[in-house]
Amino acid sequence: MEFAQLICRGCRTLLMYARGATTVRCSCCHIVNYAPGPNQVAHVNCGNCQTTLMYPSGAPSVKCAVCHYVTNVNVSTITVLRHYLN
Repeated sequence: MEFAQLICRGCRTLLMYARGATTVRCSCCHIVNYAPGPNQVAHVNCGNCQTTLMYPSGAPSVKCAVCHYVTNVNVSTITVLRHYLN
């Protein structure tokens, strides 16, 4: 059985789950997290240097590999990106 990891959106605990699961309930805060499927990635511009960043869909934030700035990903950012990409 293959495993994957994600960060809980509630308490930011690292969770390990069976690859292929669609949701993962955190054992600490009991929030249900949506597990990204294979090849489900999202894009956002770095909040500092505007470099386009790719990250696993559902992640709460992404760290820029160029300037090391941490960009928080929220619903409004995703909405803007969907509008931009469509």
